[in-house]
Amino acid sequence: MSKKPKILLIDNDVDFIDLNKAVLENSGFEVAVAFSGRETMDKVRFEQPDLIVLDLMMEKHDTGFGVAKALKADPIYKKIPILMLTAVGSETGIDFSQELDGYWMKTDDYASKPLLPEALVKKINELLARNEEAKE
Repeated sequence: MSKKPKILLIDNDVDFIDLNKAVLENSGFEVAVAFSGRETMDKVRFEQPDLIVLDLMMEKHDTGFGVAKALKADPIYKKIPILMLTAVGSETGIDFSQELDGYWMKTDDYASKPLLPEALVKKINELLARNEEAKE
């Protein structure tokens, strides 16, 4: 039996974490969580996730960008796919796209909250598959 992919959910919204942790576990993933940007690097080192779902607005409005930049600058962790999942568009009126902003956001995909559970699982599976293809 192959190992379950491990997803690290990073968000300061406990309800969001609880809901999506259940969704992902029911979809066959192992899930670890972090509730702040500060907690993230330790969790990444300890958990060794296969993919990260990262909120943007945590301690600051741009915490997620700093976390993504730090991870992608680290030779050990730069290959871990990052899905930025955020409500920044509805909160601030400013929205981003992976196509236009991905090069400086340092993420591998981007989605706006709320995201239906099946859409989240689909995005995660697509990113994991893309990452596996890149390894071959």
